[in-house]
Amino acid sequence: MATSSTGGESPVTELIALRGRLIGQVGRSIQLPEPGFTLDLANRAESDVRAFKHIHQTCMLHRENFVAANQIKHLYLIDGFLTLIEAQNPVALYGVARSMVELSAFLHEISTRLQDVVLRLDDRNWKPLGEKFFGLIVRARFATTHPQFRALLAAEGLTPTRLKPFNIGNCIDGLTTEPDHQDAKTRYASLCDFVHHNLSSSSVSNSGSGVVDVARSAGGGELRHPDGSLTVTQYEYPARGKAAQAVDNLASDFLRDARACINWINMLPGSPFPQQMVTTITGHPTGLKEV
Repeated sequence: MATSSTGGESPVTELIALRGRLIGQVGRSIQLPEPGFTLDLANRAESDVRAFKHIHQTCMLHRENFVAANQIKHLYLIDGFLTLIEAQNPVALYGVARSMVELSAFLHEISTRLQDVVLRLDDRNWKPLGEKFFGLIVRARFATTHPQFRALLAAEGLTPTRLKPFNIGNCIDGLTTEPDHQDAKTRYASLCDFVHHNLSSSSVSNSGSGVVDVARSAGGGELRHPDGSLTVTQYEYPARGKAAQAVDNLASDFLRDARACINWINMLPGSPFPQQMVTTITGHPTGLKEV
């Protein structure tokens, strides 16, 4: 996925340009085969080559499906943010911004875990670590708390471990280890306060507070204080200025998170096995040629 930037422009302008570049890559139809939910190594026990190819090819296909789905989700979030700017909707802007942070943290977690498997893999442990890579990418794709989905997936052989979603708090903690994202935990906490029904989320629903001589209702009524001053909060729809304030607060970090998602996707290993190992064992660089 593209990451280039013209620089020197506003975050919103750069976000629009990023969307334009991504559309050329993501905005096209593609059909990918769905590999199995589980590995079938028992039927390949007589041949390490067949077992190796099975793990390699199945992991590759799950990885490609994972990438395609998350590229589209990523683009939808960018679309949502830009659309909400046009709609001047401050409440929903904070929700989409939080979703982008969560996506970045999730993709970072998966990328980091898969890279760790690849770094530790060698000629002696390729099978168990290949199975670990498979388990991680399957969990990344299919983990869910939805009771009906869990039952269906369990019937297909997915274990409770592979059905357990990655904890977003742990993913955010992992993201903070990156030099450019050390503020992720603080930012995420703030965004949650705007998304949950707390003080911050209420604050974007009014046009501000101040001291006035007379408080006036929508029906024309008036309320006065004996000393001539009233502290009031003004409520109206749309809440004046709050959308522009939300964009000022969010756009730069949203752009940073959007670019980070692209980076984590680009860093995802294509397979548990290094290129040289694939060529040596299968006799073909892609590992797809029949032997």
